[in-house]
Amino acid sequence: MKVNSKDEIRVLKSIAGSLGLLKCREILSAWAGEKVSRIASNSAQLKMTRQFLDELGLHYYISPNLIFAKRDIGKGGWSNKFDERKNLAPEKGDHLIYISNSLKKLNSAVKADLNDDEGEFGIDLGIPECCISFYLNNQDKAFKKQNDFVPLVAQNTNGLHSFNFWNNYISQYFDYSFLSFFPCSFNCKEASKKAQRSYNLMHSVLSDEANQILHFQKQPILYSEYRGVFLFDGAEQLENRIDLEKCVIHSTLKKNSKTLDFIRSVKTITVHSKEKIQFTLSNGKDKIIKNPDWVMGTFI
Repeated sequence: MKVNSKDEIRVLKSIAGSLGLLKCREILSAWAGEKVSRIASNSAQLKMTRQFLDELGLHYYISPNLIFAKRDIGKGGWSNKFDERKNLAPEKGDHLIYISNSLKKLNSAVKADLNDDEGEFGIDLGIPECCISFYLNNQDKAFKKQNDFVPLVAQNTNGLHSFNFWNNYISQYFDYSFLSFFPCSFNCKEASKKAQRSYNLMHSVLSDEANQILHFQKQPILYSEYRGVFLFDGAEQLENRIDLEKCVIHSTLKKNSKTLDFIRSVKTITVHSKEKIQFTLSNGKDKIIKNPDWVMGTFI
């Protein structure tokens, strides 16, 4: 479906400016019939979000029960888990909003999610079957830590570098990504097709924003489970080595972080294996990290 109404374009641009690019991507995908989308909204944004959805003529269901996000360590406020403690402050909770251009598809997705049918719900969300299977087979491993699949996806990806940039969903930590799910590998063809369709759709409405997301998906990103995520904007990628001398470093950590200070002192990063990363510092010294929870992703 193509966006051809000036009013619809105006609303979608307002969504991007008010709710952010990731939520705009989800609402746009639901509007186009690509999938059923599910977003979270706090009480302050709920009225505005409903107004946007009404203006686009979308069907939606708002969960009556609040969910509470449990913030990951080192991820800049991002959350991959729900906080299931009791008596949490209501003002810190969010409503889940399910969105579709089809009432039938919306009801099916809500029913699947409420029944904890994650396989069926994944289909409703437009996730490829290979990625659904990967998620279901690895969710227990991911949940033992922070429920993040990046290390598991890396382990399931052939090769050490030069991954398909369409599958760089790690860039979501910086609010840039065309994927709304964990791919089964960084070279998954089905996931990349979904990302390309998302790009084409957004580019038809918000070309500058779509190209901005695309730019960041092509940048190398260093992921760690608990010590931060780092995007090296403009770094030179030379197969398994990344030259950081002329790049701008984006981080999920605070400016006074020791880990961020260390990364700023790094001249090059070399990936020797999926569990061995070499950091060469500006003073010529090397530091080796052997940890499967660290992933250096390069994307072309």
